[in-house]
Amino acid sequence: MLDKLAYLSLLLTVVSISVSPYPMILLLTYGIHEAGHLIFAVACRAKIKKFKIGGFHLSLSYDCSQISYKKELLVCVGGIALNLLSALLVSFLPFAVGARAEFFILCSICLALMNLYPAEILDGGGALKTILYIMLPQPKAEKISRGVSVFAIILLWLVCVYFQLVFSSNISLFFISVFLLVEVCFSFIK
Repeated sequence: MLDKLAYLSLLLTVVSISVSPYPMILLLTYGIHEAGHLIFAVACRAKIKKFKIGGFHLSLSYDCSQISYKKELLVCVGGIALNLLSALLVSFLPFAVGARAEFFILCSICLALMNLYPAEILDGGGALKTILYIMLPQPKAEKISRGVSVFAIILLWLVCVYFQLVFSSNISLFFISVFLLVEVCFSFIK
């Protein structure tokens, strides 16, 4: 499933950059996000498996099995934290004005908020699972995390269907939600 998500991520990145008025700024926000994970992973001494920069895709994979759950939580939210910090910093810079600065701030905040969503494939899902590991036995934490993730993806799908029917909005979010919904359904079959 993760390989398919990597391809989906690559496709979405290419599409979003191609329609972006400032593609390099959008790519910069993705880079800042992944750099946040990398900084926190190194600071928490998590083992970096792979940091890949290629084409229009950035990815980081790391192993947190040798660090505490609190440090793993920091690694999970590191990208979100750095996106929000960079948006805050740019908003206070006196020379950072105009459409490009506003676009950077908007993209940084949107990327951070999107990654807070509690689906397991996003940072918010990883953070939720880690918090549950701190509070509950692992099997129970995994069951709750999976249930929340499934609910979150179904809710996203329903919202996307609603927006598509009522507003005839961009269909790309609808396709993403359908893809995630299908992946969740197939994960129950395995």
